[in-house]
Amino acid sequence: MFQKYNDRLAELQASKRQRNNDLRHKGLLESQLKQRIQERESLLTQLKAEQRDVDRLSGLSLGALFYTLIGKKQEKLSEEETELLQARLRYEEAAHDAADLEQELASLDARLTESRYVDNDIEALLQEKEQQIKKLRPDLAVELKELTKRETEAQADCKELREAINAGQSVVSCLLTAIDKLDSAKNWGTYDMLGGGLIATKMKHDRIDEARDAIHSASHKLQMFERELKDVERDVHVSIDIGGMLAFGDYFFDGFFIDWIVQGRIKEAVSQVEEKHGRISRIVADLSTELRRKESDLAGYQRQQSSLIENA
Repeated sequence: MFQKYNDRLAELQASKRQRNNDLRHKGLLESQLKQRIQERESLLTQLKAEQRDVDRLSGLSLGALFYTLIGKKQEKLSEEETELLQARLRYEEAAHDAADLEQELASLDARLTESRYVDNDIEALLQEKEQQIKKLRPDLAVELKELTKRETEAQADCKELREAINAGQSVVSCLLTAIDKLDSAKNWGTYDMLGGGLIATKMKHDRIDEARDAIHSASHKLQMFERELKDVERDVHVSIDIGGMLAFGDYFFDGFFIDWIVQGRIKEAVSQVEEKHGRISRIVADLSTELRRKESDLAGYQRQQSSLIENA
């Protein structure tokens, strides 16, 4: 009798909760974007300076002539090229992060525009439903109202849990890709040290680059996962600890890809990523358990409503 109202109300309540979360996220994203843009511009200035240093040594400048005369030009050039590569990696990472944040902020603004009338829609629907209950079954009004409240809250909880689980699974997927690429780089590195030649060296570096991309994606998605978890902790009251995990991406991007060509560093990287993968997987498993419990509660509320209406 009233199911169409309940379904629509659940949809609107979920939209309202999402809007409130989006408003909170927007301020955080804007702050992160501003900081990352500043870092990007600073790193671009540094990158240009490093490029000028390399160009001077590669040309016929007085500095290049000096190092040529003392027999250390190639050594100095190699040092400057390494610094240039480090600067380029840091700049590319900052630029990539800024682009990701801009895209996420645009999606957020679009959702906020779509949901701007949700409070008015909820109020209008509740008024219409209240009139129908009073008209058709005034004796059920109080009990149905409480069941409807519980049902809509449970549906919103389930929605947030599913979103958090999906975000966590995305992180897990990226970390698995990184582990696979790092293992491959480790194997090619072993072959390289045994005299594998240029092909082995290239394959090793290709796998390292692919692992870097996967770790970048994992780092960005981990930030999204953290925001989803905050929604779950606040609204669903699930206690989750991911302290210290958001910093792990910095470990990989702070000059690490220059140093980890040494085989031992690749093994260390595998260990680091596997540890993060294990922790995220356990959190996702806990969220899945909580989702099943909430889905069971939701089904119970719906059965009670149906029984109340059918037996009235």
